Amino acid sequence: MKCSCCGEDHIICPGDIISRPSEIFAPCPDCRPKPRHKDRPVSLGEKIPGPCQCGRRFIDDVMADIYQVMNDGGVLDGSEPLSSIGTPLICPGLFLRRPPMLPPRSLLIISDLIPVEVAKIAYRKVPELLGIVYHSHEIPGPGDVSSGKELSVNEGLLLCGCDVRADIFLSGNGPVLVIKKQSDMHIEFPKGIDPKVTGVERQVRRLHPDVFIDACAGPGTLGITAAHFGVPRIVMCDVWHASVWSAIQTIRVNQRRLGISRINIIEDIEQRPRVWSGKPVLICEAEGEGISIQLYNGSYEFLGPYLPDGKRLTVFDPFNKEAFRKNDLFLETWKENVGGEVFIP
Repeated sequence: MKCSCCGEDHIICPGDIISRPSEIFAPCPDCRPKPRHKDRPVSLGEKIPGPCQCGRRFIDDVMADIYQVMNDGGVLDGSEPLSSIGTPLICPGLFLRRPPMLPPRSLLIISDLIPVEVAKIAYRKVPELLGIVYHSHEIPGPGDVSSGKELSVNEGLLLCGCDVRADIFLSGNGPVLVIKKQSDMHIEFPKGIDPKVTGVERQVRRLHPDVFIDACAGPGTLGITAAHFGVPRIVMCDVWHASVWSAIQTIRVNQRRLGISRINIIEDIEQRPRVWSGKPVLICEAEGEGISIQLYNGSYEFLGPYLPDGKRLTVFDPFNKEAFRKNDLFLETWKENVGGEVFIP
């Protein structure tokens, strides 16, 4: 599927996934991956191995290639360890038991070290590089938002390439694909059997709801998981513009699998405030045979009047989960006013 940001065909769809998704990054019989010590520098005179004949290259060699570009650009002096480059994220992201062999444009680097000029050189010289994002050590996103007050906003900066990634979360009803614009979203990488996904599966199988409410939707992982398990009406809501944008792309990438025949964008999320903690505004509707999804931008505190009738199940997955769990009064009020079951994964 073509990326909504860069227009390139680097977004994986459910139909692209083979029976074992890990094979996307598996070595062919001719691959010769040789792990490197991440706590050691890369020799400046070393000739870094190129791609195998299968077109993929070992991740450590790709990182070493980027290291040498950074050294040539004066960012490193050659004494720093390989790990100093930044955090590597594969695309699509999925749980792997061994380091990956990377196809072209499948590695995103998050770093606070690489200047934009050197990042652009690395993108031209290293074919496996999807993009480089600058992040300070603050977690991206809106921080804690309450009572309509914006407390903090942290955003990354795309230095080169593209930062739109797919993650593959495995469920008992097949893979759930999630799209996110990584410069504005915190890292939530698949870890094999994901407890949040299995928690949704367990609750849906137990309660058989008509309406599933993902009140802190993020990129839509839990709402789309509920749709995969047959809940006919899904409502998702988030205050953060990047979460809503990503959730739209997540709906699109799962469209065929869920039987969605129509997606209607009601309001352009790019034109809205970075954080909107007021009354929810409907951004996107998706419909098909036996499936309806509504995506809102706004605060879950005001979501009640916008919800369809039926047997309701609500999931709250806020970033500060421990503090949220202690808010018994809010949860009891939600159960009383909205109805149905509530759980925190």
